[in-house]
Amino acid sequence: MIHLHSCSEEVLRQGDVIDVLKRAKEQGKTRFIGYSGDHTNALYAVRTGAFDSLMTSLNIADQEAADLTLKEAAERGMGVVIKRPVANVAWRHAQAPDPKAYEYPYWQRLQKLKYDFLEGDLEESVGKALRFALSTPGVHSAIVGTANPDRWTTNARLLAKGALPAAEYEAIRERWRSVAEADWIGLE
Repeated sequence: MIHLHSCSEEVLRQGDVIDVLKRAKEQGKTRFIGYSGDHTNALYAVRTGAFDSLMTSLNIADQEAADLTLKEAAERGMGVVIKRPVANVAWRHAQAPDPKAYEYPYWQRLQKLKYDFLEGDLEESVGKALRFALSTPGVHSAIVGTANPDRWTTNARLLAKGALPAAEYEAIRERWRSVAEADWIGLE
């Protein structure tokens, strides 16, 4: 599998990058080619029909992909991997993180979204956030980054609860729809 990361629509439209990836696949150098990115760049990549998989951001603070790209990716039979499924656990900060920190935009959004479940136990809120991402139609897998190997065991235990109940999932989606601002696009 080769994933092309954060390539702009402009570069994709030129065609050279896609041609190189297709040749690599045709020559047996890879079985699959994928695109990793967000927003309209990802939508364009999906619509090219050139990619077998999509890696994109989706979480409780970043739901653009649920409406913009996932349905079309599913219709094209693409595998979908979610990056940042727990929004960098930005809610763990009582005060705003450094504005240069990656989780800062998520922290800002979560201040406005005010999900009740983020006020409780941190492990339970992480579990609900992770289950939300993996309960989204069209999602096949998620990448949860961590430097702590014990988190893999914890995440597996949290996911053993299964998909989020439909009412809980829809409540998170509805809150997003009612609060999200126009510039809350997927974060590269």
